[in-house]
Amino acid sequence: MHLNQRGQAYSTFKLLIAAIVALAILMILMPIIGSVLQIFQDDPSDKTIELLNDLYSKPETVKITPRAVTFTPEYVLSAQGLAERVPLSKDQICMSLGDFEDNDSFLIRDDDPHHRITWKGTSNQNVKIAVTCNISEDALMDGIEDTKFDEWETNCDICDGRGRCCIVGLKNP
Repeated sequence: MHLNQRGQAYSTFKLLIAAIVALAILMILMPIIGSVLQIFQDDPSDKTIELLNDLYSKPETVKITPRAVTFTPEYVLSAQGLAERVPLSKDQICMSLGDFEDNDSFLIRDDDPHHRITWKGTSNQNVKIAVTCNISEDALMDGIEDTKFDEWETNCDICDGRGRCCIVGLKNP
């Protein structure tokens, strides 16, 4: 058997480097492909519940989903549905259309006892979810001054006298 001057492991090493480069390229392209083809769609309720659970005991903290969530046609995000999986009642979660107040395809029902947002569009809509909480409605309203929530229309009267109160709003991605 005759060995070349580079050694026997040269071709194996070359193959290993090619595999690492291919994997790196794939990791960069997967999020791009997923967002274009809408393969990886985050559920608005699931992501809102994550934020509500995280912020429940962190007054005046504002968190926004890092990735956009997808509202499919006729999707409803309701305080009642969220309250089933967080330590809050439906009367402690108020909803806001946020950046989408002028979008006629998003409908909000914010009268007591129904706080919910419905997407009436014919195709999917990507948005980010923003959440903030505080120990009372008054503290919440004071705490949102000079934040994105201060610019948005909110009706948190349902929280009056019920203790902790949270706002869920929609933000442009």
